[in-house]
Amino acid sequence: MGIGITRGAMTAINDLLDNCCEVKAGQEVVIAAEIDGLYGGDNLIDSDVIGWIQQAVQARGANCSILWIDEPAVKDKWRIPPVFLAALKACDVFINCSNDLTIEELPYIQQAAIDNGVVLCRNFAVTAALMNTSWAQTPYELLTEIRYQTTRPFGCGGMGFCLEAPNGTHLDGIVLKPSGHTPTEQSDMPYARYRKNVGGYRPFPEWVSTPVTLGNVNGIVVFDRSLSWWTRYLGIPSFFDAPVTITVENSVITSIEGKREADAIKRYLKDTEKYFGNEVYKFQQLHCGVHPCADVTAHQCPNKIYQRIIDHSGSNTIHMHIGAQWPTKDYPYRVHLTADVKDATLKVGEKYVSEKGHLTALDTQEVKSLMDKYYGRPGTVFVPKHE
Repeated sequence: MGIGITRGAMTAINDLLDNCCEVKAGQEVVIAAEIDGLYGGDNLIDSDVIGWIQQAVQARGANCSILWIDEPAVKDKWRIPPVFLAALKACDVFINCSNDLTIEELPYIQQAAIDNGVVLCRNFAVTAALMNTSWAQTPYELLTEIRYQTTRPFGCGGMGFCLEAPNGTHLDGIVLKPSGHTPTEQSDMPYARYRKNVGGYRPFPEWVSTPVTLGNVNGIVVFDRSLSWWTRYLGIPSFFDAPVTITVENSVITSIEGKREADAIKRYLKDTEKYFGNEVYKFQQLHCGVHPCADVTAHQCPNKIYQRIIDHSGSNTIHMHIGAQWPTKDYPYRVHLTADVKDATLKVGEKYVSEKGHLTALDTQEVKSLMDKYYGRPGTVFVPKHE
């Protein structure tokens, strides 16, 4: 793979290609990245990582093309470049390194991958420094199992839940059935599902559990951070200067209090009323970070946007969606603000999903077996319960 790559980065890239993307000889693989990220833009990237991944793909006997995009994102006028979709549809494996073009906010990307039978990987480890972190080198198979075990307590819905955190957060309500193939359809499929069984999208490293649909939600959420894709366009930092408090009554946001971050969130939701009406104030989804090694230093990652993405994935983080409306013809983007809470206790029925920030999935035998399998790799040392 050339001079200059460390053993740690090689470990991460091998895991990415063999266990996440499952690259095989003869396949067509595309790596997509954005030029602005080379020069301090929001789409962080470096040429070393692109070259390392390309060489590793070719070493497996697959063909590898690189797509460099240079198209600034415009608020409320985001688009998927035609060349991006054309390349996705023409390959077997698509490794997306873009921060602007993500399936959470532009779900048509994932749908195109599903329709064309493409393995779509979002690579978060976009620099040489990040490839050399414990976060990138935690085994993908282990993270996949942690994700699966995290959502097992939710079953197919029907139980009550209670969420509490040291910062004053307190919510209760019920877990509804999972969504089916459309936003309004309900399914009897359990929340616990492996991404490979659903198709279309595999993040590397794995980061969050399956979203859980909530009903009859009441209480307050206090949070001081939000996922950085949307905060950029609201003009606020992803790590807030002052906390925001949201009051929820019968699954509807009734007040948003705080300083400039709260004002920006209120303005944005008010603005999107023209597309969604009062639906934008519904408060109805929750899910968990699943990564036990989601801590990187400022030296490893000085970019605040990516620090927040990694922090969002931590196994001591639970986040709720604000708005989270499905795209419409007039507004083909998914509003996806998040309220992230640290060190919370989440109980579903009689089972704990998290206890004071300790994800109980880490205690399951299935996860412990994989820790044994990969012993010595980051994330394989048993994490004790929070005292």
